[in-house]
Amino acid sequence: MQRYRKLHCQPLKLTDMKSNLHRLLLPALAITCIALLFTGCKKDTSNSKQTKTYTIYTPVYKSKATVLAGINGNASQAIEHAGKIYIKDNFIYLNDVNKGIHIIDNSNPLHPVQIAFLSIPGNLDIAIKGNILYADMYTELLALDITNPRQARITSTITDFFIGRSYVYGHSPFNNDQVAAEWSERDTTVLVEESPQNNCDFCVFDLATGVPVKSSATGTAGSMAGMVLMNDHLYAITEMHSVGIIDISNAAMPVLNTTFFAGFDLQTIFPFDDKLFLGSAVGMFMYDVSNPANPVAAGEFQHGRACDPVITDGSYAYVTLHAGDGCGGDANELHVIDVRNLPASSLVKTYPLTKPTGLSKDGNLLFVCDGTAVKIYNATDPAALQLLQQLTINEPYDIITGDHKAMVVCANGLYQYDYTDINHIRSLSFLPAKK
Repeated sequence: MQRYRKLHCQPLKLTDMKSNLHRLLLPALAITCIALLFTGCKKDTSNSKQTKTYTIYTPVYKSKATVLAGINGNASQAIEHAGKIYIKDNFIYLNDVNKGIHIIDNSNPLHPVQIAFLSIPGNLDIAIKGNILYADMYTELLALDITNPRQARITSTITDFFIGRSYVYGHSPFNNDQVAAEWSERDTTVLVEESPQNNCDFCVFDLATGVPVKSSATGTAGSMAGMVLMNDHLYAITEMHSVGIIDISNAAMPVLNTTFFAGFDLQTIFPFDDKLFLGSAVGMFMYDVSNPANPVAAGEFQHGRACDPVITDGSYAYVTLHAGDGCGGDANELHVIDVRNLPASSLVKTYPLTKPTGLSKDGNLLFVCDGTAVKIYNATDPAALQLLQQLTINEPYDIITGDHKAMVVCANGLYQYDYTDINHIRSLSFLPAKK
C-alpha cells in the first residue's frame, strides 16, 4: 500500500549532525558489527543446517601519505569488481569497488582503451565537473584535477563527510595516519543453531589521450549513484538517512554547505531538472532544489522494504525493487509512478521481475537490468509496458543509455551496445573483469 506523507525537512548544520550521529548512531552500529562478528561476507556457503562458511575481511593499513602519493595507479590494472559507472565526453569512468576508478577512452566504442587508473581505497562513487573529478575515499571526499588523467592531482579534501562509512567490514578504515589500502580475505566455517537472519551488509554500509574533445560541464551517472551534481552543487548520501550538500562553484575547492535528514535507509540519488529523487529501502523521497542549498520536501512514495534505485522522465518515475542484499523484503518488481503532481504521486502499475537493479530511459525505451538479462520495453504507455528485446548478460548491475548506445556494468565486465535498430541490437565491445 502506498501513501503520501508530508515531510518537514529542517536542514541541519554539519556540526550538529555529526555530533548527534557520532553520539547515537555510530556506537550502535559498532555494537551491531561486533555482535555479528563476521562482517563483509560476500561468500556465504551453507554446508548443512549446523555450519555456515563466511569470508572474513581484515584491513591492510598503509601510510595515508603513501596511498595518496600513489593515486595514479597502473593504467592496465585489471577490472576486479565493476561497480558504478559515470560517462563524460568520450570517456567512461568505471568504479572498481573499494579500489578506485578505471578511466577508459571510448572515442571508438568498438575499441575502448583503458588509459588510467586512479587508485582510491574505499571508492564507490564518481562525479565530474569540468576537469575536476569527485570521489569518495571511505569517509573523505576527494577533488582531483584530471586535466591529464594519467597525472591526476588532489586539489582538496573534505574529511568526515561520508560518516556512514566510518566502519567497513566491521573495521575503521582509518587508523591514525594510516588508511585501509587493501583487505585480506580468509574463509571460516562456524557452527550455527539455525541460519542467521542478519546480513553482513548492515555492517558494510555500502550503503586521456590528451586529444582535445568537445567538453560538457558535467557527465552522466548511472541509476545506482549515491552522489550527483546539479546547479554548482554536489549532493551525496553521507549515511543511511542524510544527504550532504557541497558548494562546487569553485570546482577545485569544494566547500561543505550543510547536511540534512532526507529520509530513511537512503540508497540512490537521481537528479532531474530542479528536483532530486532519492531511492530508499522503504520508498522514494522527492525534493525541490530550486534553491540548491535549501532542499524542500516535495513528496514521498512508500513501498514494501526492498533495494530501490529510481529514475524519472519528469512525468513518471520508474523504481526497481529487489529482495536481499541487506535491504530485506521479498519483492522483485518494477513500479511505475505518476509524478506529475509530486505531493500526490500515485502508483500506475507494478510489473513482476526476477531480481532487477539498475535502469535507464532513452525516449520511449526503458532499459531494466534484471537477473540474467537487460530487458528493453516500449514505455510509450507506462501503464502497458511492452517487452521488445532481452540482452542476455551475466548479472547486469547498472546501465546508461543515450544516442542509441547502451553501456552495461555486469558481474564480468562492461558491455557496449548499439540499439539504433531495436530489432537488431549490435554488440560493440566488451571489457572483461578479472576472472
